[in-house]
Amino acid sequence: MKNIFLLSIILLSFSCRAQQIYPLNTSFSDIQNNTYLKDTNNELIPFIGNWKATFNNKEITIKVDKIDQHLVRSGKKIFYRDVLFIRYSIKNSQGTIIKSTMNLPITEAKIESDVTFPNQNLVSFVYQGGDCQYGWGDVDLQFVDKTHIKWRYQPEGVILTNLNCPNGADTTIYLPKTNNLVFTKQ
Repeated sequence: MKNIFLLSIILLSFSCRAQQIYPLNTSFSDIQNNTYLKDTNNELIPFIGNWKATFNNKEITIKVDKIDQHLVRSGKKIFYRDVLFIRYSIKNSQGTIIKSTMNLPITEAKIESDVTFPNQNLVSFVYQGGDCQYGWGDVDLQFVDKTHIKWRYQPEGVILTNLNCPNGADTTIYLPKTNNLVFTKQ
């Protein structure tokens, strides 16, 4: 009985491998399942916080949060990665909120970091879009200094039909479609 118990412990120790940790920008093709892509160089830290800008007479507030070891499914790969999520609030010139995702749970914010470019102080995000994925595209944040970041949003083209988007869906793009919009840290 003692030998069976000892053999079970030995077999269990061989089958339980430690999670492998790689730097954040490691290629997905170079990792195994259950790997952790960690922000070892603190590339994401400068972007965390609340930021404000004005664009076309609208006040845009973004909140950038970091989630460590966020579960990612990409094709057949399942791994963990440190990510940033952006939630936003947009007010018209009268101060009325016209669109906000601030009340959503962080991981449901629909704007998630994808790649960092440390030499450019830039983080690229994927925006899943609003209703019917309208407005989906790329958002980039570039760190300027401790109190400023630059925003770039490029929506992709979408063809909407009654088959993929029912009548009454909101097809307004609320995010500022521009390059180099400067946000100030709050």
